[in-house]
Order: sequence, then structure tokens, then C-alpha cells
Amino acid sequence: MSVRVLWVAKGLGPGGAEVLLAASAEHLDREQFHVDCAYVLPWKDHLSGRLEAAGVTTYCLSERRRDLRWPLRLVALVRGGGYDVLHVHSPLPGSVARVAARTMGRRAPRVIATEHNAWGTFRPATRWANRLTGRWNHTTFAVSDEVQRSVRGGAARTVRTLVHGIDVERTREQLRHRDAVRAELGIGARELVIGTVANFRPQKDHPNLLAAARRALDGGLDVRWVTVGQGPLEGEMRRRAEELGLGDRVVFTGFRDDATRVMAAFDVFTLASSWEGLPVALMEALALGLPVVATAVGGVAETLTDGVDGVLVPPSDAVALSDGWTRVCTDGALHARLASAASARAGEFDIGRAQSEIELVYGATPSAETVATASATAPSTSPRPPAAGIDIRPAEPADRAEVLALLQRSMHRTDDPRFAELYRWKHDDNPFGASPTWVAVADGRVVAVRAFMRWEFVRDGVVLRAVRAVDTATDPEYQGKGLFTALTLHGLEQMKADGVDFVFNTPNAQSLPGYLKMGWREVGRLPAAVRPIGMGGLARMARARVPSGHWSENLDVGVPFAEWLDGHPVPAPTPTPVRSLSTNVTEAYLRWRFGSSLLSYRALESDGGAVVVRMRRRGPAEELLLVESLGVETSVADRLALRAARAAGADYVLRLGNANPASGFLPLPGGGPKLTSRAVTNPGVSPLSNWALTMGDIELF
Repeated sequence: MSVRVLWVAKGLGPGGAEVLLAASAEHLDREQFHVDCAYVLPWKDHLSGRLEAAGVTTYCLSERRRDLRWPLRLVALVRGGGYDVLHVHSPLPGSVARVAARTMGRRAPRVIATEHNAWGTFRPATRWANRLTGRWNHTTFAVSDEVQRSVRGGAARTVRTLVHGIDVERTREQLRHRDAVRAELGIGARELVIGTVANFRPQKDHPNLLAAARRALDGGLDVRWVTVGQGPLEGEMRRRAEELGLGDRVVFTGFRDDATRVMAAFDVFTLASSWEGLPVALMEALALGLPVVATAVGGVAETLTDGVDGVLVPPSDAVALSDGWTRVCTDGALHARLASAASARAGEFDIGRAQSEIELVYGATPSAETVATASATAPSTSPRPPAAGIDIRPAEPADRAEVLALLQRSMHRTDDPRFAELYRWKHDDNPFGASPTWVAVADGRVVAVRAFMRWEFVRDGVVLRAVRAVDTATDPEYQGKGLFTALTLHGLEQMKADGVDFVFNTPNAQSLPGYLKMGWREVGRLPAAVRPIGMGGLARMARARVPSGHWSENLDVGVPFAEWLDGHPVPAPTPTPVRSLSTNVTEAYLRWRFGSSLLSYRALESDGGAVVVRMRRRGPAEELLLVESLGVETSVADRLALRAARAAGADYVLRLGNANPASGFLPLPGGGPKLTSRAVTNPGVSPLSNWALTMGDIELF
């Protein structure tokens, strides 16, 4: 029987505390412990994939970027998750989780807390919430002695220092990438590099680092600086570097999911922090054998001895920091001695020791009910063999007629001559690639089909390859034999080799349970908004509680989209928040997606951009879809669509996205479709608020 553990964190960004969680997940005894992780900030989901790959299921508690309901979702998860242990890693979410556990009486999980920063760095309200609820901790770990000394209230009775760790050997393996990383960064093999890994927050004091760099250069030190990280102050620090005339002497890499690999290119590691717990980057620097020049704060000062295994300088002192760099970079003997001392110290920070202590505290016997519940809800994600006499294979061109006939029968479109053209448009002409399709064959004929339409998203400048689960059908004589599940799981297994990152779709209520059993995750209900046109439109909209018509109605507003695109360049993408997933919009995509005459998309122009609309029938109502905005702000797009709807005699306008009362767009009753997703090769599922989807991305065909 395994112990069920819930980790609670503020975010899963690339910070030190989060990296420790990921390392812990990768060294967890999976036979003894089942771990889930809940976090609050959706834009900090960088490490969720790494956790998921290690077997830790992650739950984002926020559906929007400013979601005040996350405490309620956390309470529900704590109370309903059947957990034996609650391990909190952040003070504010931890306080909410402790209160939730306290209300459970005898069923309450034991509470463990890890304090990653000194309490004096918290905001007053957070500090007091942590103090008031910390008395309910069973055990409190502090990552350094300074953090331990800062703990107040009841938690002080249970606190002890536990120096967390990293996978030392895996870190050392990154040294083989030194030359490759330098080439990527445009740094010569013989150039000296001073590097830091620190997100752009006040704590890390990048202004001090940049001022010290300017002074070191003025003093004749011939080096380059590399700073790895992201954060709210990144833009300001880039501008500050320009003002100081640092030019290409300072390389800003932004976020790197291979930060340790980048560190292998350094000759000296540095930190300019104003305060610290015990930085993971420092442990990694020691494992890489890098001499360290850092400010004497927090766990850094506890770990290193000035002149013995590092050079320590006062915080906020650019002169001292610059002089420290100069000493290490110009004194070969000192550099070699510090490098040797760093390597010798690294073994003290191996994760195995800390992990053993944590698992000892976790150790408890879960109830039989908990184990049974966990087993009963485990999804089936392995391909199942089809029934005897049925073969599953990739679809071939010769199967097309049978596939079309099967799909048309399932959709009741047997007399529609446009269906074959639509299928070809979706699955053959797609600029993202032809659709992977599998069929089940019995007695020489196709009895089931499963197709996945290719899609591409962009996140943080990286293209992710996806597929959208679309067309599927099973011959009535073969229903109930598990062919839908067998085809779907077989297809996903095959697409791993093809490098597909994930699959997504918006299943209806009938098919959703089947997808969840196959390992799909319910991301959430997409926000949608509607704008009725007059009281008559409102009345017809209220009666339009039926599926929409498939084909477009005649619409004589704007111009055909392909005609508009012929005369305009592709507008620049609308800026999206950090970590957002948005479709990889290219000219080829736009021509394919909206240029076909099958669905009659129209473009309404505004200041070089355009909105894309089409009209369809839903029961007694005429529904105008605002499908896409290209270089047009939401408020302008709403006005254009409303004007088009009135001109076309539509009853209402429908779009994805949040309501906008200023333009009359109200939340769609019942909300939009439910979005689901499943990892293929890229672990993890992005939180709902990180999906920057439009109607054009999820419209059903």
C-alpha cells in the first residue's frame, strides 16, 4: 500500500524551490509513495512536465491569471483527495491547505512544511498567516540555519534544518556540453565567462551585478557575463545593461529549461543576491567544479567559507563583487584551488540523503479505502489488443471510400456531396501535415476509423507539435468491442515516434468519460461570450439549445478571407502572456484554415488587421461566429463583429474569450466547450489560462 502525498506550491517556475521539487520527484520511491502537486500561478508551469514525467500529477488551482477562487479549489482537493500527507512548500497556499486539513478531524493528513526562505522576506500578511497555521505542522524543514532561526510561533517547535540536494552525477554530466553551449551563445573557447542563474527579482540584485560588471571592465578585466533567468525585472535590466554600455559583454539568455547545461559553459559562478535560502544553482555550481564568487547572505554564507571554497563579499557592494571576480579570474592558482574545493564539497548536497529523511517523515500506512480509491481511478493508458479477427493498421489511400462512408453514416451525412472535399481539406491539405489515421479491419473491410488532425502551437518561441482528436466512427455491428479505445491508444503510441508533443480536443458530455479513462486530463471549460442582437435575437438564442448546422449560411459582409489575404501581409501575432499556447499562425496556415470556400469565411478589415467571421444556423437562430482576430484588439473586434451581425440579420454573436460588458458581450450561459488534453512526448498539461485559443482553433467540422 502506498502513502498518498500532496505537495502544495505557489508555482512550478524555474526557481530553486521548484527545481528541488522536481529532483525530489525523480528520486521518489514510487512503490511506497504516490505524490500529486497543486500550484497556484498558471504562468509558472515550467516544471510541471518534468514532474509529470517523474510520475507526479500536477493540478493548477487557477483557471485565470487573477483567479480568486484558487483557495476554494485547494480546500476541495485537500478534503477530497484521500491524502495521508500534506507537504507545503509556500507560505500562503500552505496556510490555506493547513486550514483545510484542520477541518477534517480524524481524517486529516499529517502536515509537513518546507521553509525555503527566511520569514523576514515574506509580506506581513503572509508571515502572520504562516505563523498562525504553522502550529499545525507535524514537521517543519528549513533549507538553511538562517531560515530555521527565522521561524516563529508554533512551527518553531517542530523545525529542523534539512539541506536539500541535487542529482550530483547528472549535473556533472552536463560538462560534456561546454563547447557546444559556448558556440550557441557566441562565446569563444578561450574567453573567460562569469555566469549566474537567477530570476529577475529584487532578491537577486541584478543592478548590483551589472554595476560590478561595468567596474570590472573599466578595470581591465577581459571577461563575458552570462545571466540565465526570466522575471518581471528582465526588461529593465536589459535596458540598464545598454545604459551602462555593456553591449555583448553581457549575454541574457532568458528562461532556459537546460540552465544546468548552460552553466557548464561558465568559468566562474556568481550570485549578487540581497538574501537567499540555499540556492539550488549554488549546489549545481559546486557539482560542476566552478569557483564561486557570491554575496555572503543566508545559506550561501553558511555553506561557503571565504577564501577556502569560495569568495564571499558583502551584499549591495559592486566594488567588492568586482574585486572578487578580478581576483579569481587573474589568479590561476586561486581559481584552481576554488574549483577543486567546489568539487570536493558537491557530495554533501546529493539528493539521496535529503530524500531519505523526507521519506522517513512521509512514512505511514494509508487506509485500505485510500488505496482502493487510488487504484479505481487510475486511467488506462496502454494500448489494448483488438478483439479476435480484427486488425489495426494505418489507413491507406484505398481505404478512403470506406472511411468516408463510415464517417458519413455516423454523422448522418450520407447524402452530402461536400463531405469528401471537407475530409480532404482537413486531413490531406493541412499545412501542419497529413493527419495520422488508423483503421480497424475485419473480414477485409473497414469497421472503425480514428483520425488525428495535426496542429502546431507556439510557447515561449518554441513550436510544439500537437494533434487534435477529431474524426472517429465504428460500424454498428462492431460497437461494444473496444475499438474506439484500441484505435485511440494505438494511434497515440505510434505518434510518440513521430515526435507529437500532445493531443487536445473538446469532447461532448457523452465521449468525455471515455477520454478520461484513456489518460486525457480535463483542462477546464473554455470561456465564451455572446452578444444578443435585440430582444428578438435574445429570444431565439434562448431557444437555440441544439447542435449548430455544419455548413455556413450566406453572408455578405466584408470580403472573402482569401481575397483579403491576397492584398495584406500576415499581421504580427497579438502579444500573449508568458507560457501561453497559441496557434503557429503563418500565411500557409491562414490560407488553409480560412481561405477554403467550403465554410465561407469573411474578413472585416480594421487598420491593417482583420477579424474573421462566418454565420451558421443553430435551431431557429442565425449565429455569427467571431472566429479569429488578426492584429485587432478585442474591443475593436467585438465592435466589428457586432456591426457585421446587424448587417447580416444575425440573432447573436458568439466568440471564445472572457465577457466584455462594455461592448455588450456577456458570459455564455453554461460556458464554452470543455477542453481536454493528453501528453504524448511532452509531459504535463498546460493550465487553462495558458491556452490562448480562438474559435478558429476549436471549431468543429
